[in-house]
Amino acid sequence: MVKTQFPEMNLLIDKLHNSIKITLGDKLRGLYLFGSLVGGDFDPKTSDIDLLAIVESDISEDDLRSLKVMHQNFVREYPEWRDRIEVAYVGVEAMRKFKTDTVTIARISPGEPLHYRDMNIQWLMDWYMVQEQGLAIEGPSPKVLIPVITKDEFVASLKGEYPSWLERAKEARRVGYQSYVVLSLCRSLYAIRFGQQVSKFKGASWAATEYPQWAHLIQQATEWHGSSDNTDSLDTQAETARFAEFMLDQA
Repeated sequence: MVKTQFPEMNLLIDKLHNSIKITLGDKLRGLYLFGSLVGGDFDPKTSDIDLLAIVESDISEDDLRSLKVMHQNFVREYPEWRDRIEVAYVGVEAMRKFKTDTVTIARISPGEPLHYRDMNIQWLMDWYMVQEQGLAIEGPSPKVLIPVITKDEFVASLKGEYPSWLERAKEARRVGYQSYVVLSLCRSLYAIRFGQQVSKFKGASWAATEYPQWAHLIQQATEWHGSSDNTDSLDTQAETARFAEFMLDQA
């Protein structure tokens, strides 16, 4: 059983692991937990469960149908986790090639049912987090099945993402999404500066100290984190966009 600081989550993840294992059988090569439950900031009421399942071969149509039924049954039993479970089902060969080719995987994520989608080098940040922090629920260390991702590759990937964060900031009308953008930018710049991925809250605390002129916005974003408030705020939207431009310059 995986061990986190939340005993009730250990039981839930064990149940999900067993369901995946029964569905895929020996095809499952490794299952890894990452995200806020490992890196910090996890809130049992609002946070997601992030998993990487590495499989012997790509998910077939039959596999996809069976996994869809499994996930439907799981949220029927645990309705509070509807739209809060993210699992990427990635073939061994696809994982080996994703840095140079576009490959096909299966994925379920909040707001999206299980479906096929493309994976390419833009996923490097996720798999770097698994490589460095992922907890093995089944299988060998993630470093055995994930091709080596260097710190320089990770930092370069973060820098490449910054222009897209600026566009997201300009479109972030709702305060919940503004919070997500601000905290993500803080964490990303911390990672660029120090080559280490930390929790959103630790990144925010560092950024508020490093850039006191933005401390109020960062504190506001921290208070909004995990909130169900979907209020539009054009004033903070403009400030969020200015913050994103500033952070882009720093990156």
